Amino acid sequence: MQCEVCGGEIRGKPVEVVVEGSEIKVCQKCKRFGMEVEKWKPYRRKISPEKKTLVMRKRSTPKIEIIEEVIPDFNMIIKRERERRNWTQEKFAKKINEKVSLIGKIERGEMVPEPKVLKKIEQLFNIKLTERIRDIEISPKGKEISPTLGDIAVIRKK
Repeated sequence: MQCEVCGGEIRGKPVEVVVEGSEIKVCQKCKRFGMEVEKWKPYRRKISPEKKTLVMRKRSTPKIEIIEEVIPDFNMIIKRERERRNWTQEKFAKKINEKVSLIGKIERGEMVPEPKVLKKIEQLFNIKLTERIRDIEISPKGKEISPTLGDIAVIRKK
């Protein structure tokens, strides 16, 4: 018989141990990797099939939380404010301690700045580049109703 851990030949009686919940037969050297079955038996959970019950939980109402969103024309506002002060992109980047390439991408609208960069720009120019969106709570009308696009979408007026 071979040890199920090291693969070596078991001489004498194999030792039954529990390794990560599985009972295996190992040699005397490998028995340290698990707990002997006799010692482990008190720790086993006994679940009888009669006592298994299925608990159904009530689904909670899904809630969509959108706290702040960047305004649509943020890039034009940033560029306009920078040019109004006659700053180059390099000078502007230095003032907010960011890279010039980042400023260029933001002004071209290629990327939306991270919240910390937005905060720096808002403080420097004393402007607001984000808008609050109200929380939307979806209340189901029946048992099997799922939210539709109309329940979730927020339509902005131009």
